[in-house]
Amino acid sequence: MYKGTNYRSSKRRREVFLKKICIAFALAAVIMTGSIIGGSRLVSAHERSSADTVEYRYYKSVEVKSGDSLWTIAKKYMNDDYDSVYDYIDDLKEINHLSSDRIHAGQYLTVSYYDTEIR
Repeated sequence: MYKGTNYRSSKRRREVFLKKICIAFALAAVIMTGSIIGGSRLVSAHERSSADTVEYRYYKSVEVKSGDSLWTIAKKYMNDDYDSVYDYIDDLKEINHLSSDRIHAGQYLTVSYYDTEIR
C-alpha cells in the first residue's frame, strides 16, 4: 500500500508539472503574438517623419582665403552630427593629413559637408 501511494503522488506531481509547462508555453505564445501584432502597428519601416531626414556626406575642395582658419572653415561646413567645432577640425586635419592647425591662403583643403539630396 505504501508503494502504490508513493507512485500515485509522483505521477500526480509529474502531471501538475506538465500542465504548468503547457500553460507557460501557451502564455508565452500569446504574449509573443500580441507583441508582434501590436508592435507592427507602432512602427513602419516605410514611413518617415521629418526627424528621419537622411543626410548624405560629400567632399569638395575649397581654396583657403586670406584670414581663413580651420575654425572658420569648420563653422561654415560642419553640421549637427559633430559634437563640437573641435571634432570637425580634427576631421579636417585627418582628411587633409595636417599635423598642425596652420593653413595659408591659396592652399586647397578637402572638406566634408552634408546634404539631403543624392548627388
